[in-house]
Amino acid sequence: MTTVLIIGGGYGGIRALETLAAKADNRINIILIDQHTYHYLQTESYNLLVSKRSLEQTFVYLPSLVSSFGDHARFVCDEALSIENQTLVCRHSRFDFDYAVIATGSVTRFSQDFRAKGAYVLGVKSLRSTLHAKHYFEEELFERLEGCRHQKSFTIIVIGAGLSGVEVAAEMQEYFNRYSKEHALECGTIHIKLVAKHILNTQPADVVAAATARLNALGVEWVAHHVSSVEEQHVVLDNNDTIDFDFTIVTGGIAPSPFIDNLSYSKKPNGFLAVDPYLRLSPTLFAIGDAAAVCNPSGEAVAPTAQSAEAGGDIAANNILASIAKQPLQRANITLRGLAIALGGRYALVVTPYGFCIGGIAGWLIKQSIEKLYKIRLKRRAAQISVRQYQCHERDQ
Repeated sequence: MTTVLIIGGGYGGIRALETLAAKADNRINIILIDQHTYHYLQTESYNLLVSKRSLEQTFVYLPSLVSSFGDHARFVCDEALSIENQTLVCRHSRFDFDYAVIATGSVTRFSQDFRAKGAYVLGVKSLRSTLHAKHYFEEELFERLEGCRHQKSFTIIVIGAGLSGVEVAAEMQEYFNRYSKEHALECGTIHIKLVAKHILNTQPADVVAAATARLNALGVEWVAHHVSSVEEQHVVLDNNDTIDFDFTIVTGGIAPSPFIDNLSYSKKPNGFLAVDPYLRLSPTLFAIGDAAAVCNPSGEAVAPTAQSAEAGGDIAANNILASIAKQPLQRANITLRGLAIALGGRYALVVTPYGFCIGGIAGWLIKQSIEKLYKIRLKRRAAQISVRQYQCHERDQ
């Protein structure tokens, strides 16, 4: 029996699992390995941050989801450490494989100086770090109700103005604006400062202009500088100016996961894995999503989004099946089919594949539909296993 490992249960890993399970027969044994038991719906991070989503709405339970694909698919909770020939070495076990897909994603690119600042400098790439940021934000909203502190201003710095930075800054500012208005609070201001040289740097000028106008309307302050360092509750900018903060969320850039750092395969200067046109590191090893440096047909780097990770997962799975059948492989010509940017409240900007944009409530409805369809599909699969397990337990009783 052919054994295929999927290392990582993010967007790319889940899509690879779906494609393999749908097209493979029972002669292929699929093992998905992740150090967490949940698939974090990272596109919901800004909603979780401001309590628009409950915790259980932002993840899918991996053991149930993987089991729903049949007896030839199983989940293992373990931390991948390295690869030795055709063996994956984990913290608690080892797995031999015929083919493997590396889908371990990325982590927030903290500089060593940022990392040293600890509790007040957070990221939103992981569920745990998003929950920490949510805790700080909610604590401060509660303090608005306390007489002894209701006049105190509070400053949150968001470092980085890519998709995550813009969405987080917009959602937090909109939420505080509405919170203050609904409760008629006579309180100090929460300042959201978005610190980055450019806003949505890789997007067309009209998209940048529309997003910037929305941020301005909400009251988000854009500070057009790079951050040189983070000191004790203040940041130092590249012009040596400083900004005091109560806490900082870092969204500016991503770095390879520790697992990728430990691998000896060829890498790009940014540390991500250098794959061939078929997403391979070797004839039996593939890398997808944030873990790999992938270019589109024009030679430009493909943005590390959930959409590109899913496309990579589909291609890698199909190429594994083609390799087993000794058929030609599919080139990874990944092109993003539009983009949806949440900009606070019931407002989003959708960049369509046809070049025009849909903004406001219409854009928000489209983005909500995309996210809900993805989440509902996976949660329903996982729930089927939970129901069957409950019924079996009832019969055993």
